[in-house]
Amino acid sequence: YGPYTIGGAVNLLSTAIPKTFQAFAQISYGSFGTNQQRIWVGDSHKHFDYVFEVDRMASKGFKQLDNGGGTGFDRRDFMGKLRWHTDEKAKIPQSLLLKFLNSTEESDETYLGLTYEDYIQNPLRRYAATQLDRLDMSRQDLSLTHTILPQKRISIQTTGYFTTTYRDWARANAMGGQSIQNILNDPISRQTSYQIMTGTSNGNIDYQSAARTYSSTGIQSQAQFQFNGKRITHQLQFGFRAHTDAADRFATRSVYAMRNGTMSLTQAGIKGNQENQLREAKSFATYLNYEVEIGKLKLSPGIRHESIRFDFSNYGNNDVDRLGTDLKIASNELSILLPGIGFNWELNQKMNLLGGLHKGFSPPGMPSTASTSTQAKVETSVNYEIGYRYEWNGIQIQSTVFLNDYQNILGSDNLSGGGAGTGDQFNAGKAVVGGLEFGFTYDLLYAKRKNSDLKLPVTIGYTYTHARFQETFINGGGDWGSGQINKGDLIPFITPHLLTATAGVEYKHFNATMTTRYTGETRIRPGSGHAVTPNSIVKYTDVNALRGFLIIDLSANYSFNRTLTAFTTINNLTNSSAIVANLPQGYRPNLPLSVVVGAKVKLRR
Repeated sequence: YGPYTIGGAVNLLSTAIPKTFQAFAQISYGSFGTNQQRIWVGDSHKHFDYVFEVDRMASKGFKQLDNGGGTGFDRRDFMGKLRWHTDEKAKIPQSLLLKFLNSTEESDETYLGLTYEDYIQNPLRRYAATQLDRLDMSRQDLSLTHTILPQKRISIQTTGYFTTTYRDWARANAMGGQSIQNILNDPISRQTSYQIMTGTSNGNIDYQSAARTYSSTGIQSQAQFQFNGKRITHQLQFGFRAHTDAADRFATRSVYAMRNGTMSLTQAGIKGNQENQLREAKSFATYLNYEVEIGKLKLSPGIRHESIRFDFSNYGNNDVDRLGTDLKIASNELSILLPGIGFNWELNQKMNLLGGLHKGFSPPGMPSTASTSTQAKVETSVNYEIGYRYEWNGIQIQSTVFLNDYQNILGSDNLSGGGAGTGDQFNAGKAVVGGLEFGFTYDLLYAKRKNSDLKLPVTIGYTYTHARFQETFINGGGDWGSGQINKGDLIPFITPHLLTATAGVEYKHFNATMTTRYTGETRIRPGSGHAVTPNSIVKYTDVNALRGFLIIDLSANYSFNRTLTAFTTINNLTNSSAIVANLPQGYRPNLPLSVVVGAKVKLRR
């Protein structure tokens, strides 16, 4: 799915066109003014089907801004699908689906967190210098999909698509001539800048707007052919995608004055005086996948080829009109072949054995205009997994062992990750990420289900991950920091222990579920020594790990009838407080105790 074939993808499904007329409405309201209104209506006819949906979700925000102000968001989506199709008994069935989406979001969100001392006093606080921090975003998406079944066992689906996204995240960048990182690391010696940040002293604030326009255009097609023998079934898939995407980046730095806790513009920057770039990539990918079932064994060998060309144009911060007076350009190309095979073996009615061996890759991003020798290389990995599934008498168990063996693993220099914000990527040589996933599901009253409507389902999910660098290298910055990283050092931002447990009750029209999630201690810097977690005697830049934390949520639903359902959700039932991140700038809290109540109405013909 796309060029980043190492991490996989989450497929978020939009509302499907219903087979008969249906209408749905949902409304909810809760803590911090969090609210949602969602309505969709759809129907299918002899040759024409449709669904239209409007969704708005908003909140005033749970953070507490110095001197007051909003810290929430307002997001609105409008989606529609129109489908024409032949008669069900047509000799050659086919359909044409048009999907469109318009999405907007306005968020009073910031990169800036808190010092440790301020977090201890009030973890929900936001500094006065973030009062104008704001994300404006809009997205338009259009796709046209044609599906045809030219023969009984052959199907072909082709999609053309176009997406454009505009986002401008404007935020405070420096106070009193000091970078935010310097202030957070030593607020005592940089007291004046810290007081400007908190609004208790007057001074200047550098304010950066990061306006970017992204676009994606392409066409993809996949054909599937299925044929069966007496004891063997075969399924062959072939597909291709021609894709182009681009990013037009304008970052603008202006100056605001903090006066008595309020910011006012004193020097408006010229658009593009901080970043002025065009980035474009063109790719062509093809794949061939073959699935064969021989008795109780299913094999899925496949191969994929992808070629990408990157073009980078940096006009410089002084050529805001893009006349080319200081233009620096660079390009890069790659071509890679990615084989893989998976299997599923049904040992008996209770047990399955599954596994896979796949090669993955991640592209190196934009080429460097400074030197070809500093250009990052393609990241590749060989990914192994083997798993076991058991299902019998209401018990479901699944366990998987995985190992990803990396070559030229990529890091990046992003402001969101605590770097300088160049967006450059760099290699760290070899690395290994391995671990275990385990899942268990059971209804405690399964044996008595025939005589009772009461169910008590429980689930447990656990993931252990061990990730270490396998080479010693000098890191150039970015989200892995600077300096020497040694062979055997832990890779940061990968949590070793993740545990989720749920316990529920279901009885006729009512159900409730309690969910407990534990996130273990997580390294935020490479290393293999003692974990240094946030405390009052450790500098911000010396912290290399965040403590583990536990969150408990509760949700419940009651169906009055087929039409009306009431629901409630309680997040962070115990109102526990935890530092969930220290990047990009300062310590950030989790969501405190919050309650949402609402109702759903569904109409059917």
